Amino acid sequence: MKVDLNRIQTIDYLIRKKYTGSPNELANKLGVSLRTLHDTLSFMKQELNAPIVYNAVRKSYCYKEDGIICFKYQRI
Repeated sequence: MKVDLNRIQTIDYLIRKKYTGSPNELANKLGVSLRTLHDTLSFMKQELNAPIVYNAVRKSYCYKEDGIICFKYQRI
C-alpha cells in the first residue's frame, strides 16, 4: 500500500477534533474512495498502533485514548 502522510495527518487532526463524520463523509472530505479510506485506517491501526474506533452515536471516528500521530526527524 502506498502511504499518504498528508492523508494520515489530516485523519489524525479530524479525529482529535471529533469532526470526521461518517465513513462516507470522511472519504468525501479527503477526496478518496471508501476503499482507500478503509485501507488508510487499517494501516493506521496496524502499523501505527492508532486505537481508532467508530462511534456510531457521534457518527465520527475517535481514539480509544488520547494521543497524536507525529512524523518527525530525530537525530540518533
